[in-house]
Amino acid sequence: MDLREYYAKIRATAQTIAGEWVIVISKKTGDGGKEGVLSEVHRDKAAQLLVEDKVSLASPKQANEYYSHQRQESEKAQEEERIGRVQLAVISDSEIERLRKTLKPSA
Repeated sequence: MDLREYYAKIRATAQTIAGEWVIVISKKTGDGGKEGVLSEVHRDKAAQLLVEDKVSLASPKQANEYYSHQRQESEKAQEEERIGRVQLAVISDSEIERLRKTLKPSA
C-alpha cells in the first residue's frame, strides 16, 4: 500500500469517528493480538487501528459498560488505598497524663 493512500485512509476514518476518545474492541491478529479486549484510545489511534483491521468500534452499550467497569475499579482502588492508610496522631506528654487520669480515676 502506498503511504500517502494509507495516511489518507487514516485521516478519512478519523473524521468519521465522533468524540476525541473512543472505545475499541480488539480483534485476534497474527502478531499476538487478543480478541475482545476493550480499550479507550484517541480518535487518531482508533482510526489507524481500524484501517489496519486490528479493532472495531464498540457499540454505545459496550462503551457504557466499559466506563461503568472502569469507575467501579477506580472506586475499589480508592477504597483499598483509604483502608491501607495508617493514621498517626502526635500528642504531648501532658496530654498523655491527662488521658491517664481520665481513664484511671484516683480512688
